[in-house]
Amino acid sequence: MLFDKADGILDLRSFEEFKTSHIKDSTWMAWQDLPELLNELPASPAQFFLIGHEGAIEEISIFLHGKDYQVMGSLVVNDEADLQRWQDELPDAWVSGAQSKRLWSPSSLLQEFTDMIDLDVKSLRPTAVDLGCGGGRDAVFLAKQGWQVTGIDQENRVIKRAKQLANRSGAAVKWKCCDLKKDGCLPAEPVDLVVIIRFLNRDLFPQIKSLVKPGGWIVFQTFAEGAEAFGSPKNPNFLLKPGELEQVFADFSVIVDKIDTLPDGRPVASFIAQNPRTAV
Repeated sequence: MLFDKADGILDLRSFEEFKTSHIKDSTWMAWQDLPELLNELPASPAQFFLIGHEGAIEEISIFLHGKDYQVMGSLVVNDEADLQRWQDELPDAWVSGAQSKRLWSPSSLLQEFTDMIDLDVKSLRPTAVDLGCGGGRDAVFLAKQGWQVTGIDQENRVIKRAKQLANRSGAAVKWKCCDLKKDGCLPAEPVDLVVIIRFLNRDLFPQIKSLVKPGGWIVFQTFAEGAEAFGSPKNPNFLLKPGELEQVFADFSVIVDKIDTLPDGRPVASFIAQNPRTAV
């Protein structure tokens, strides 16, 4: 079936209908809510298979195409008769229960960091701050692993989506909506981990360095010079120069310093370093 080849199977029906019977490895998202849940989808251009009422499938297909996603097929389930017909045709594909597959992922660099460090997170409950947290995927990912996380962004609508993701994921995150350049926005006390993904403000480098506890880490990934050739960002204020982070964090122990390339060709600088002044 086509849904076996999809990047995600989106079930757009009510949660009660989903719990009663759904395709294995599908993800429940009420169709009315999906436009506010883009941070729970994989990056475009992913391919989706849709399940739901005919009107919902039509409306969400148009919406997803407008966001550069692809809809590769669908199952129309308008009523119990439709459901029974599909269950008879695909008897081994259906299951019951509330288990909904997670489609989103944290940034690859943050995943790399958590895989490499030897830290008993559940016992130590280290602290982390995600600066410019956006839709909250990295903050929620860390919180699910046991970190005490604060996510900061200056846009209310973005923080709202991040809160929804945390609630749907069962993660406890402290969210803060403020301008990082303003006094009182950054945490008052140093933390064990500072995460910065696709955010760059060079004026904040001194404060960012002081936020990292002795023995703590910085995980930094954003666009590098050369990205402007692919469209955006073009502003040099948002593009890291070669070796720039190594110079800024010259007194840190550099663990990762490399240039990765996104599927669209844009280069991103990936940087992980540890404040070595004392051991954790």
